[in-house]
Amino acid sequence: MNTPSKELKRRARAALTGNYFQATSMATSLSLFFFALSLLPHLSGFGRGEDALSRCLYWVLWGIILLLSALMEVGMVRFIYFLKPGQDKKQPSRLFYGFQNQPDAFLITFAFRGLISLVWFVPAITCYLRIPAGLEASRLLPALAPVLLLSVAGLLPALITALPFCLSTYILLDDLSCSPQDALLSSMQLMKGQKRRMLGLWLGFLPFALLVIGSSGLAFLWVQPYFHASMTQFYLQIKQISRETVRR
Repeated sequence: MNTPSKELKRRARAALTGNYFQATSMATSLSLFFFALSLLPHLSGFGRGEDALSRCLYWVLWGIILLLSALMEVGMVRFIYFLKPGQDKKQPSRLFYGFQNQPDAFLITFAFRGLISLVWFVPAITCYLRIPAGLEASRLLPALAPVLLLSVAGLLPALITALPFCLSTYILLDDLSCSPQDALLSSMQLMKGQKRRMLGLWLGFLPFALLVIGSSGLAFLWVQPYFHASMTQFYLQIKQISRETVRR
């Protein structure tokens, strides 16, 4: 029987009780790590280049930064995942867990999920790349308007495309010997008939996104662990359903 999103979130909050300080500390470290890396594209000067190569290198650098940040986030996901019932809540937090344990598998799954989602933003990226470098502010805002509209239009299709593969990280955490391909295929199997529920869970965090914006990003340090804890509860539940189905 499928558990409602409201109950999954309640379980997530219960799992985080007594562990929120450590979880938010990890979220803070992740944010600082990402902030430090995000300085590199600006310091490189690629973004200010007028030629296509410089601007492409600028976005490639951003792609590498996003992958490294996602790899570091594996440590937080693992910490929260092992807050499930029956696990030792004293297990240490290891933010660099992903760098030390099968990093290639995590990176390949992240890159695959990112690329299939990125397809929906190609029109927005193309529109952005056509904007001349060094455009004055009075002309920049009107030029960015279609980029914003195209990005918003691509957001929901990108989320739906990524849905079948969203559990690959948890599958790799369960089995370090699992290959990226098997993790993605296993995620697809688990997500059969569950996509609408997962999308509902994700969309349920939209009000928290407004909270993050209203707090200038500070609320993200609280929302990020809560989101991962809710995802953990979702994964544990459908994994249990899958096991019961196999036994029958």
